[in-house]
Amino acid sequence: MEIKHNPKLTSAELATLWNTYVADSLAICVLQHFYKTNETEEFQSIFEFALSISEEHIQDISTLFNKENIPIPHGFDESDVNLNASKLWSDTSYIRYLQHMGRTGLSTYGLAKAISSRQDIRALYKKYYRQTEELYDMVSDSQLAKGVYVRSPFITYPTEVEYVKDTSFLGSIIGQKRTLLAVEIAHLGTNIEVTNVGKTLFLGFSQVAQSRKLRDYFRKGYEIGKKQVDTFLDILRENDTAYPSTWDGTLTTTTDAPFSDKLMLFHANMLGAIGIADYGTAVSASLRKDLGVHYLRLLSEIADYTEEGAKMLINNGWFEQPPTSVDRKQLRKEPR
Repeated sequence: MEIKHNPKLTSAELATLWNTYVADSLAICVLQHFYKTNETEEFQSIFEFALSISEEHIQDISTLFNKENIPIPHGFDESDVNLNASKLWSDTSYIRYLQHMGRTGLSTYGLAKAISSRQDIRALYKKYYRQTEELYDMVSDSQLAKGVYVRSPFITYPTEVEYVKDTSFLGSIIGQKRTLLAVEIAHLGTNIEVTNVGKTLFLGFSQVAQSRKLRDYFRKGYEIGKKQVDTFLDILRENDTAYPSTWDGTLTTTTDAPFSDKLMLFHANMLGAIGIADYGTAVSASLRKDLGVHYLRLLSEIADYTEEGAKMLINNGWFEQPPTSVDRKQLRKEPR
Protein backbone atom coordinates (compact mmCIF):
# COMPACT_ATOMS: atom_id res chain seq x y z
CA MET A 1 0.00 0.00 0.00
CA GLU A 2 1.36 3.40 -0.99
CA ILE A 3 1.29 6.10 1.69
CA LYS A 4 0.85 9.52 0.06
CA HIS A 5 1.33 11.68 3.14
CA ASN A 6 4.61 12.02 5.00
CA PRO A 7 4.10 12.78 8.70
CA LYS A 8 6.85 14.03 10.96
CA LEU A 9 8.97 11.56 12.86
CA THR A 10 7.39 10.29 16.06
CA SER A 11 9.26 10.58 19.37
CA ALA A 12 10.09 6.85 19.12
CA GLU A 13 11.51 7.22 15.60
CA LEU A 14 13.48 10.34 16.47
CA ALA A 15 14.93 8.73 19.62
CA THR A 16 16.03 5.50 17.95
CA LEU A 17 17.53 7.27 14.94
CA TRP A 18 19.45 9.71 17.17
CA ASN A 19 20.76 6.89 19.35
CA THR A 20 21.70 4.83 16.29
CA TYR A 21 23.68 7.73 14.83
CA VAL A 22 25.67 8.32 18.02
CA ALA A 23 26.29 4.60 18.59
CA ASP A 24 27.49 4.11 15.01
CA SER A 25 29.79 7.14 15.18
CA LEU A 26 31.38 5.50 18.24
CA ALA A 27 31.51 2.11 16.50
CA ILE A 28 33.42 3.60 13.56
CA CYS A 29 36.17 4.85 15.89
CA VAL A 30 36.41 1.52 17.71
CA LEU A 31 36.38 -0.55 14.52
CA GLN A 32 39.03 1.62 12.88
CA HIS A 33 41.41 0.83 15.74
CA PHE A 34 40.52 -2.88 15.59
CA TYR A 35 41.05 -2.98 11.83
CA LYS A 36 44.37 -1.13 12.05
CA THR A 37 45.83 -3.36 14.77
CA ASN A 38 44.23 -6.74 14.01
CA GLU A 39 46.75 -9.47 13.13
CA THR A 40 44.33 -12.27 12.20
CA GLU A 41 43.83 -12.26 8.45
CA GLU A 42 40.44 -14.01 8.62
CA PHE A 43 39.02 -11.20 10.77
CA GLN A 44 39.91 -8.31 8.47
CA SER A 45 36.97 -8.78 6.09
CA ILE A 46 34.63 -8.87 9.11
CA PHE A 47 35.93 -5.52 10.39
CA GLU A 48 35.68 -4.06 6.87
CA PHE A 49 32.03 -5.17 6.64
CA ALA A 50 31.22 -3.88 10.14
CA LEU A 51 32.80 -0.51 9.28
CA SER A 52 30.85 -0.26 6.03
CA ILE A 53 27.59 -0.89 7.91
CA SER A 54 28.22 1.85 10.46
CA GLU A 55 29.34 4.32 7.79
CA GLU A 56 26.20 3.58 5.77
CA HIS A 57 24.02 4.20 8.84
CA ILE A 58 25.70 7.57 9.42
CA GLN A 59 25.02 8.56 5.82
CA ASP A 60 21.39 7.34 5.90
CA ILE A 61 20.52 9.19 9.10
CA SER A 62 22.40 12.36 8.11
CA THR A 63 20.42 12.52 4.87
CA LEU A 64 17.15 11.91 6.69
CA PHE A 65 17.85 14.51 9.41
CA ASN A 66 18.83 17.12 6.82
CA LYS A 67 15.57 16.46 4.99
CA GLU A 68 13.60 16.80 8.23
CA ASN A 69 15.58 19.90 9.36
CA ILE A 70 16.83 18.10 12.46
CA PRO A 71 20.32 18.94 13.79
CA ILE A 72 22.79 16.11 13.19
CA PRO A 73 24.34 14.91 16.49
CA HIS A 74 28.04 15.52 17.03
CA GLY A 75 28.62 11.97 18.23
CA PHE A 76 32.25 10.94 17.75
CA ASP A 77 34.74 11.60 14.96
CA GLU A 78 38.41 11.34 14.00
CA SER A 79 39.40 13.46 17.02
CA ASP A 80 38.21 10.63 19.28
CA VAL A 81 40.42 7.90 17.82
CA ASN A 82 44.21 7.66 17.55
CA LEU A 83 45.01 5.41 14.62
CA ASN A 84 48.70 5.50 15.51
CA ALA A 85 48.07 3.98 18.95
CA SER A 86 49.57 0.57 19.63
CA LYS A 87 47.49 -2.59 19.91
CA LEU A 88 45.73 -2.77 23.29
CA TRP A 89 43.55 -5.91 23.15
CA SER A 90 43.99 -9.33 21.53
CA ASP A 91 42.33 -10.23 18.23
CA THR A 92 40.11 -12.69 20.10
CA SER A 93 38.97 -9.81 22.31
CA TYR A 94 38.08 -7.83 19.18
CA ILE A 95 35.93 -10.56 17.69
CA ARG A 96 34.16 -11.34 20.98
CA TYR A 97 33.42 -7.66 21.44
CA LEU A 98 31.94 -7.58 17.94
CA GLN A 99 29.78 -10.62 18.70
CA HIS A 100 28.43 -8.94 21.84
CA MET A 101 27.65 -5.69 20.03
CA GLY A 102 26.08 -7.63 17.16
CA ARG A 103 23.79 -9.43 19.60
CA THR A 104 22.82 -6.07 21.08
CA GLY A 105 22.23 -4.63 17.61
CA LEU A 106 19.79 -7.42 16.73
CA SER A 107 17.71 -6.61 19.82
CA THR A 108 17.94 -2.85 19.30
CA TYR A 109 16.98 -2.85 15.63
CA GLY A 110 14.16 -5.35 16.16
CA LEU A 111 12.64 -3.10 18.82
CA ALA A 112 13.28 0.06 16.77
CA LYS A 113 11.32 -1.39 13.83
CA ALA A 114 8.51 -2.53 16.11
CA ILE A 115 7.96 0.98 17.53
CA SER A 116 8.33 2.84 14.21
CA SER A 117 5.32 3.97 12.18
CA ARG A 118 6.61 5.46 8.94
CA GLN A 119 7.28 3.07 6.08
CA ASP A 120 10.69 4.56 5.30
CA ILE A 121 11.88 4.23 8.91
CA ARG A 122 10.62 0.65 9.18
CA ALA A 123 12.40 -0.15 5.92
CA LEU A 124 15.57 1.42 7.29
CA TYR A 125 15.55 -0.74 10.43
CA LYS A 126 14.64 -3.81 8.42
CA LYS A 127 17.81 -3.20 6.40
CA TYR A 128 19.86 -2.56 9.54
CA TYR A 129 18.60 -5.76 11.14
CA ARG A 130 19.53 -7.83 8.08
CA GLN A 131 22.99 -6.25 7.92
CA THR A 132 23.58 -6.96 11.60
CA GLU A 133 22.25 -10.50 11.23
CA GLU A 134 24.78 -11.11 8.45
CA LEU A 135 27.58 -9.59 10.54
CA TYR A 136 26.62 -11.68 13.57
CA ASP A 137 26.72 -14.88 11.50
CA MET A 138 30.12 -13.92 10.07
CA VAL A 139 31.50 -13.33 13.58
CA SER A 140 30.00 -16.54 14.99
CA ASP A 141 31.23 -18.66 12.08
CA SER A 142 34.74 -17.22 12.36
CA GLN A 143 34.82 -17.97 16.09
CA LEU A 144 33.68 -21.54 15.47
CA ALA A 145 36.35 -21.96 12.80
CA LYS A 146 39.03 -20.60 15.16
CA GLY A 147 37.82 -22.68 18.10
CA VAL A 148 37.17 -19.64 20.31
CA TYR A 149 33.35 -19.65 20.31
CA VAL A 150 31.95 -19.79 23.86
CA ARG A 151 28.76 -21.89 23.93
CA SER A 152 25.99 -21.76 26.50
CA PRO A 153 26.11 -24.65 29.02
CA PHE A 154 24.69 -28.00 27.89
CA ILE A 155 22.00 -29.86 29.84
CA THR A 156 20.43 -33.32 29.54
CA TYR A 157 17.48 -33.51 27.11
CA PRO A 158 14.04 -34.00 28.72
CA THR A 159 12.59 -37.51 28.29
CA GLU A 160 8.89 -36.73 28.81
CA VAL A 161 6.40 -33.88 29.11
CA GLU A 162 5.74 -32.86 32.72
CA TYR A 163 3.55 -30.35 34.58
CA VAL A 164 4.53 -28.44 37.70
CA LYS A 165 2.68 -29.89 40.70
CA ASP A 166 3.70 -27.56 43.52
CA THR A 167 4.24 -23.81 43.99
CA SER A 168 7.59 -24.60 45.57
CA PHE A 169 8.70 -24.66 41.91
CA LEU A 170 8.94 -20.87 42.17
CA GLY A 171 11.51 -21.25 44.93
CA SER A 172 12.25 -19.05 47.91
CA ILE A 173 14.80 -16.45 48.86
CA ILE A 174 16.45 -18.85 51.31
CA GLY A 175 16.30 -22.59 51.83
CA GLN A 176 16.02 -25.44 49.34
CA LYS A 177 15.88 -24.45 45.68
CA ARG A 178 14.82 -26.45 42.64
CA THR A 179 17.25 -27.13 39.82
CA LEU A 180 17.66 -24.42 37.21
CA LEU A 181 15.50 -24.23 34.10
CA ALA A 182 17.23 -24.29 30.72
CA VAL A 183 16.22 -20.67 30.10
CA GLU A 184 17.64 -19.62 33.48
CA ILE A 185 20.94 -21.34 32.69
CA ALA A 186 20.96 -19.68 29.27
CA HIS A 187 20.68 -16.20 30.78
CA LEU A 188 23.29 -16.93 33.45
CA GLY A 189 25.71 -18.22 30.81
CA THR A 190 25.10 -15.31 28.45
CA ASN A 191 25.52 -12.74 31.21
CA ILE A 192 28.80 -14.35 32.27
CA GLU A 193 30.20 -14.08 28.76
CA VAL A 194 28.85 -10.57 28.12
CA THR A 195 30.20 -9.31 31.45
CA ASN A 196 33.59 -10.82 30.63
CA VAL A 197 33.65 -8.81 27.40
CA GLY A 198 32.85 -5.67 29.40
CA LYS A 199 35.54 -6.48 31.98
CA THR A 200 38.17 -6.76 29.26
CA LEU A 201 37.13 -3.42 27.79
CA PHE A 202 37.16 -1.69 31.17
CA LEU A 203 40.56 -3.13 32.06
CA GLY A 204 41.99 -1.76 28.82
CA PHE A 205 40.41 1.65 29.40
CA SER A 206 41.84 1.77 32.94
CA GLN A 207 45.32 1.25 31.47
CA VAL A 208 45.25 4.04 28.89
CA ALA A 209 42.84 6.77 30.07
CA GLN A 210 44.50 10.17 30.39
CA SER A 211 42.56 11.17 33.50
CA ARG A 212 43.49 9.52 36.79
CA LYS A 213 39.88 9.83 37.91
CA LEU A 214 38.72 7.97 34.83
CA ARG A 215 41.37 5.28 35.24
CA ASP A 216 40.03 4.66 38.75
CA TYR A 217 36.45 4.68 37.45
CA PHE A 218 37.20 2.08 34.77
CA ARG A 219 39.06 -0.07 37.29
CA LYS A 220 35.99 0.08 39.52
CA GLY A 221 33.88 -1.10 36.57
CA TYR A 222 36.23 -4.02 36.06
CA GLU A 223 35.96 -5.02 39.73
CA ILE A 224 32.16 -4.80 39.65
CA GLY A 225 32.11 -7.05 36.57
CA LYS A 226 34.45 -9.57 38.20
CA LYS A 227 32.25 -9.76 41.29
CA GLN A 228 29.08 -10.17 39.24
CA VAL A 229 30.60 -12.97 37.15
CA ASP A 230 31.52 -14.76 40.39
CA THR A 231 27.88 -14.49 41.53
CA PHE A 232 26.61 -16.12 38.34
CA LEU A 233 29.27 -18.83 38.48
CA ASP A 234 28.38 -19.66 42.09
CA ILE A 235 24.74 -20.16 41.10
CA LEU A 236 25.73 -22.56 38.30
CA ARG A 237 28.16 -24.45 40.56
CA GLU A 238 25.48 -24.90 43.22
CA ASN A 239 23.29 -26.41 40.52
CA ASP A 240 26.12 -28.73 39.36
CA THR A 241 25.86 -27.14 35.93
CA ALA A 242 28.71 -26.68 33.49
CA TYR A 243 29.53 -23.05 32.89
CA PRO A 244 31.07 -21.03 30.05
CA SER A 245 34.67 -19.88 29.95
CA THR A 246 35.74 -17.36 32.60
CA TRP A 247 37.94 -15.89 29.88
CA ASP A 248 39.45 -12.43 30.22
CA GLY A 249 40.87 -11.00 27.02
CA THR A 250 44.59 -10.55 26.82
CA LEU A 251 45.91 -7.00 27.17
CA THR A 252 49.22 -5.70 25.85
CA THR A 253 51.44 -3.48 27.96
CA THR A 254 50.82 -0.31 25.94
CA THR A 255 49.71 2.88 27.62
CA ASP A 256 48.88 4.58 24.30
CA ALA A 257 45.22 5.58 24.33
CA PRO A 258 43.45 4.52 21.10
CA PHE A 259 40.40 6.57 22.07
CA SER A 260 39.63 9.87 23.76
CA ASP A 261 38.60 9.88 27.42
CA LYS A 262 35.23 11.21 26.25
CA LEU A 263 34.66 8.20 23.99
CA MET A 264 35.77 5.67 26.61
CA LEU A 265 33.56 7.16 29.31
CA PHE A 266 30.56 7.29 26.97
CA HIS A 267 31.26 3.71 25.93
CA ALA A 268 31.32 2.62 29.58
CA ASN A 269 27.97 4.34 30.06
CA MET A 270 26.56 2.61 27.00
CA LEU A 271 27.74 -0.79 28.21
CA GLY A 272 26.07 -0.11 31.55
CA ALA A 273 22.77 0.60 29.81
CA ILE A 274 23.09 -2.62 27.81
CA GLY A 275 23.82 -4.55 31.02
CA ILE A 276 20.72 -3.13 32.70
CA ALA A 277 18.60 -4.21 29.72
CA ASP A 278 20.16 -7.71 29.70
CA TYR A 279 19.53 -8.19 33.43
CA GLY A 280 15.97 -6.91 33.06
CA THR A 281 15.33 -9.52 30.37
CA ALA A 282 16.87 -12.21 32.59
CA VAL A 283 14.60 -11.23 35.51
CA SER A 284 11.51 -11.62 33.32
CA ALA A 285 12.61 -15.10 32.20
CA SER A 286 13.78 -16.44 35.60
CA LEU A 287 11.02 -18.02 37.71
CA ARG A 288 13.17 -18.85 40.73
CA LYS A 289 12.71 -16.06 43.29
CA ASP A 290 16.33 -16.02 44.41
CA LEU A 291 17.50 -15.40 40.84
CA GLY A 292 15.26 -12.35 40.57
CA VAL A 293 16.71 -11.02 43.81
CA HIS A 294 20.27 -11.52 42.53
CA TYR A 295 19.56 -9.82 39.20
CA LEU A 296 17.78 -6.85 40.78
CA ARG A 297 20.63 -6.34 43.24
CA LEU A 298 23.27 -6.51 40.51
CA LEU A 299 21.15 -4.33 38.20
CA SER A 300 20.98 -1.68 40.93
CA GLU A 301 24.77 -1.84 41.26
CA ILE A 302 25.21 -1.26 37.52
CA ALA A 303 22.65 1.57 37.58
CA ASP A 304 24.58 3.35 40.36
CA TYR A 305 27.86 2.90 38.47
CA THR A 306 26.32 4.16 35.22
CA GLU A 307 24.83 7.19 36.98
CA GLU A 308 28.26 8.01 38.36
CA GLY A 309 29.65 7.88 34.82
CA ALA A 310 26.81 10.04 33.46
CA LYS A 311 27.60 12.71 36.05
CA MET A 312 31.25 12.64 34.99
CA LEU A 313 30.20 13.09 31.34
CA ILE A 314 28.06 16.09 32.32
CA ASN A 315 30.73 17.66 34.52
CA ASN A 316 33.26 17.37 31.68
CA GLY A 317 30.87 18.90 29.15
CA TRP A 318 30.76 15.65 27.17
CA PHE A 319 27.09 14.69 27.58
CA GLU A 320 25.32 15.47 24.31
CA GLN A 321 21.64 15.98 25.08
CA PRO A 322 19.28 13.62 23.24
CA PRO A 323 16.08 14.99 21.65
CA THR A 324 13.71 16.18 24.38
CA SER A 325 10.17 17.51 24.57
CA VAL A 326 9.51 21.24 24.87
CA ASP A 327 9.61 22.60 28.42
CA ARG A 328 6.23 24.35 28.51
CA LYS A 329 6.75 25.62 32.06
CA GLN A 330 9.90 27.41 30.96
CA LEU A 331 8.07 28.93 27.98
CA ARG A 332 5.39 30.20 30.35
CA LYS A 333 8.13 31.41 32.73
CA GLU A 334 6.56 29.46 35.58
CA PRO A 335 8.62 29.11 38.77
CA ARG A 336 10.15 25.70 39.36
